[in-house]
Parts: sequence; C-alpha cells; structure tokens
Amino acid sequence: MLMVSCYFRFFLILTILQTPVTSYIFAQESQEIDLSQPLSLEQCVQMGLENATSIRNARLSLAIQELRVKNSRAGYFPTVTSSGRYDFNDRIDFGFEPENYDLGLAGRYTLWDNGQREVNHAQAKEGLVATINRNEGIKQNLILQITQGYYDVLKDTELVKVSQEVLARSRENTAQTVILEELGVLIEADIATARVREANSELSLLNNENSLQISKATLPRLMGLDPGVLITVTIDESYQMYLERGTIEKIDITVEVAIQIALENRPEFKETEAQLKQQEWSLILSKLQRWPRLSANANYNVNLDDYLRERDTFSDFRSWSVGASLNFTLFDAGILGNQVKERNMQLEQTRENASDLERSIALGVRQSYLNLKRSETAVEISNTQVINAQKSLDVIEGRYKVGKAIQLEVLDAQTSYAQALTNQVNAFYDYKIAHARLQDAMGVLQ
Repeated sequence: MLMVSCYFRFFLILTILQTPVTSYIFAQESQEIDLSQPLSLEQCVQMGLENATSIRNARLSLAIQELRVKNSRAGYFPTVTSSGRYDFNDRIDFGFEPENYDLGLAGRYTLWDNGQREVNHAQAKEGLVATINRNEGIKQNLILQITQGYYDVLKDTELVKVSQEVLARSRENTAQTVILEELGVLIEADIATARVREANSELSLLNNENSLQISKATLPRLMGLDPGVLITVTIDESYQMYLERGTIEKIDITVEVAIQIALENRPEFKETEAQLKQQEWSLILSKLQRWPRLSANANYNVNLDDYLRERDTFSDFRSWSVGASLNFTLFDAGILGNQVKERNMQLEQTRENASDLERSIALGVRQSYLNLKRSETAVEISNTQVINAQKSLDVIEGRYKVGKAIQLEVLDAQTSYAQALTNQVNAFYDYKIAHARLQDAMGVLQ
C-alpha cells in the first residue's frame, strides 16, 4: 500500500507537469474570461464547468437530493393541518340554518415506528452521497471531453501548417519543373504530373482547414457556448518543446498500480457503494413495515356559524379531542413478504453490478495504459520518420535541380515527407489525449 501511495503521488506530480488541467468544484468562484483573447486549457475547462448543460443538470440533481434529505427529517416533526367548511342548504326546520360554518385544526405525530424514520433519513443521506459521486463522474467526463476538443483544435491547427508547408514545396517543385521543361530537360507531361501533385496538396489543405473549423465549433459546444462563438486557443508550448527536443515525458508506473489507483479513486465505486447502502436500508425498511406504528392525534373544532349568530360564550361552541392510534397489518395477501424478497433480489443485483464494475474499470485502465504506451512509442517513431524523410527530400530535391534525379523520385520523397509530418502531429496529440484518458480511467483527471 505504501508503494501504491508513492506511485500515486508521483503520478499526480507528473500529471501537473504534463497536462495543464486544474481541479474545479461546482462551488468554485469563477473568474471573468475574455473570449477575444486566446484561451488556455484551464480557461476552457473553467468555462465548461460553469456553462455546460451536464454540469447545470448535475447541480439541479444535487439540489433535488438535498431537498429529499430535508424531507426525510420531516417525519420527526408533527403534521398540523387546518380545515374550514361552508354549507348552504334549504333545510331550515328542526334547528337547521341555511348557512353553516365550521373551522378546525388537526395535528398528528408518530410516536413510535420501529425506526422507520431513521431508516428513511439514512437512505436519503446515502442518496445524497451517490449523487455527489455521480456528479464527480460527470465533471471528470466533461473535463475529458473538453481536453480532447482542445487538443483536436491544436492538432488540426498544426495539420493546417503542415499542409501549407507541403503545398509551398509542391508549388516550388512545379515552378522548378517548368524551368527544366523550358531548358529541354523535362517534357510537358512532367509539368502536368507536378501540377497534379500540387492540386492534391491544395485538397489536403482544404480538408485540414475544414477539420479545423469543425474543431473550433465543437470546442465551444462542449464548453456550453454557442458553436458559432469564435474562440482561439493559446500556442501549445509542449508541442514546441517536443519539436525542439524530439522527446516526451513518459509515465513511470505499472499497469497494476494504475488499476489500484483507479479502484481507490473512481467516483463510480463510491457511487455504487452508496447505492448498495441505499438498497440495504430499503431492505430494512421493508422488514420494518410489518411492525405496528403508534401515532398521536389531536383535533380542535369550532362551530363558527352558531357562535357568530348567538355571540354567546365561545367555549360552548368549540370542541377538542386527543387520541392515539396503533396501526398493524394483520393480512395483506403476502404483499409485505414479497416486498422483502424483491428488495433482497435488488440488493443482490446491485452487488453483482458492483463486482462487474470493478472488472470493467480494470479493463478500461489496462486498455488506456496500453494505448498510452503505444502512443509514446509512436511519437518516437514518427519523430525519427520526419528526420529521415526530410533528409531524403532535401537530397533528392537538390539532385533534381541539377538534373540528377527524375521527377518521380521527387514526388515520392515529397509524399513521404508530407505523410511523416502528418504522422508526427497525429502521434503527438494522440499521445496527449491517451494520457488524459488514462487519467480519467484512473479517476485522477482533476
């Protein structure tokens, strides 16, 4: 357990260094964010936690459950009701009057119910705990979605830059081909081939620009804003550092430790634990229904019409009563017994779901862990691929300018270089998203 704790602290420190996502709670004091300025990931997350529909609904669910807890306390207090009656009739003989008024108060209080009030209150409190942890899961899921959307914008921005660079090289190659054709080194078909390559580069740029626009519309939607809101994001310094160094930070943690951290931190476990306690209290409550309930009641009534007519002593026109009642079910055709059986079955279902949840989360963590490790390796491979592709392209273009290489070699080298740059961008941001997904799977995405 000590080793798990050390790994957990190390992972949290690494998380802070690698992923600029900070913790927000529903009651956090918000800071004004200027949408005209580039937004950081922290600012996007903050706005999402303030404006997203899922978070607003989560707050409402929490408020509803808090009201249920308050309502569960009401059983400890008496119930007081008032009543009034007015009759108008044509029976005026034998002392009846055309108009009759009555006014009354009634009170009722449960003296003893074998602990049913306590059970109801405990059940409501467990429901509140379950709601709090469910909301924590909703919050973490939203943070993950915003993180993915944010990195999608950064990735598509870099892919547009790659497409622009590739298009510039294609145009330069076309211009060089025209010169060589004029010198008689190449033929007109070579120019057509170069222009086809240039057109393909233009289409690639168009597609990446379209993807960028979609990403920029998706991110505000995740943040609870209108998709038409134009926002920009800050420059990704981590990607610039990666381009300079050619390396990334790797997590130093085993999959077994990652699973253990998930079992300790995932809000779904705490929610399921609270649901189990709710079911247990529900079973106890069903058993208590068989026992009697002792209640006290009091009534106070006034024959208001007679008093208003005669204006005599008020005490002559009022009455009161105090009593107690004991309610006990003698026969209900087995309904209470069946309810106990039903609660037992529901409790067993919840326990089985809790056991399956543990297996599902362990699988999810393992998958996220393996995906992150694959992404780390892919980043290293893609970086080497770019270096080699650029060297090859520079050499072949140099030879092509002096007539030592054919056009097909240049086109192949350009294609390989463009693919290498694209792979590099995709690999890096796939790694960033995989890292966030592992944090989410472990329940530490804060």
